Amino acid sequence: MPDFPFASSKTAAALHALLDESDAAVIRVDDAGIVREWNAAATRILQWKPVEIIGQSLFRLVPLQWHYEAIQALQRLRQGEMLSPIEAVWLDKNGRRIHLSLSGAPLDAGAGALFMGRDVTIRREAQSELEKLQTHAQHRSIVLDTANRVALDILSSRSGLEALRHIAEAARVLAGARYAALGVASPDGQGLSQFITVGLTEEEEAAIGPRPRGAGVLGLLLQRDKPLRVDVLAQHPASVGFPPNHPPMDSFLGVPIRRGDAVVGSLYLTNKEGGGTFTASDEVAVEALGAHAAIAIYNLQMLLRQRGLVSGLITAQEEERWAIAYDLHDGLTQFVMASHAHLEAFRRAQSSGNTERAAREFEQGTRYLKEAVVESRRLVNGLRPLALDDLGLAEALHQLVEEEKTRAGWEEVRWLCNIENQRFERDLETTLYR
Repeated sequence: MPDFPFASSKTAAALHALLDESDAAVIRVDDAGIVREWNAAATRILQWKPVEIIGQSLFRLVPLQWHYEAIQALQRLRQGEMLSPIEAVWLDKNGRRIHLSLSGAPLDAGAGALFMGRDVTIRREAQSELEKLQTHAQHRSIVLDTANRVALDILSSRSGLEALRHIAEAARVLAGARYAALGVASPDGQGLSQFITVGLTEEEEAAIGPRPRGAGVLGLLLQRDKPLRVDVLAQHPASVGFPPNHPPMDSFLGVPIRRGDAVVGSLYLTNKEGGGTFTASDEVAVEALGAHAAIAIYNLQMLLRQRGLVSGLITAQEEERWAIAYDLHDGLTQFVMASHAHLEAFRRAQSSGNTERAAREFEQGTRYLKEAVVESRRLVNGLRPLALDDLGLAEALHQLVEEEKTRAGWEEVRWLCNIENQRFERDLETTLYR
């Protein structure tokens, strides 16, 4: 241990014992940075025994990237300066990084300097874990908030684009990216049906031109089941470059959005803030959001499909009303009017004593009444025939064809059917029959 020239031998011995009992590592180095003294706490913290490290360079304990800072510290100590406590990273015997709260003091000329270090590795690791937990909590909050907002947006928006935009923006925040985009896969899985961006101004989007359809790396994500991280996007083999007026993009993170075994879209992040590259932590965070994005895209597609079905149903109902009105006007109404005209003529002929004409007009009037009854039955059957309930779609259609054959005077009808003896939902049978 260091000499204490100002103290008696008894006092010096007491000081040596005190330093050996200290929980701080005490290390003396000479002016050349060679370790000369090493206490028990230094052995406990850094694993080196005195016989192994004394006579070795202090730089064996310092990671290479911090050698310059260590040289500067030794120079300051040689000049008589005190080193205030700082947090430093040294290496133990096994190469494990140890976080130390390190201070230094110069000794008398020729005696070198003392370093005192307290192990703060556990505290530093705990702090790091706390930061991770806080980050995880923030990420979870962002993901859940996004999921809630997306659900509301899907219900309130006709197109659902704002819901997808919220997902892309949340991914951008989670990954710390400058730009983000969400692509929705086409139903056939070939290319993109929608592409929503965040981070670009309206002017920038207009200058770029048409939205991408899934070429290059964008399309590659639709064929992958795992995320893709690239340091320089333009250097990836699948890259096809950028269109004119497109902002430069370097670092890239792409995450497939999967529902079951199918890729329903992808999240794209570019240009990590600060100029770095995207990390595994960024990847995990965006993947968590991707699970909610898959549900959102599915719900959005189902909602749009339902809206399409409702719109189609309304259109079909209007067409059906038009068809019924047409049939009433050009069919049933014409028969009734013709019957009325002939019966009026019958009444006049009967009153004038023209029995021959009266008989002829009566026959014509009753014939048109019979036609009106037949037409009425046809219209009722067209809405929902009893055969549809009793026999099913196939047989009801067969009867309809036979009736039309008789009414139209067709000589022959060829009937082909591959759904015999099959029943379907009531609404489906009615819609198909009509």
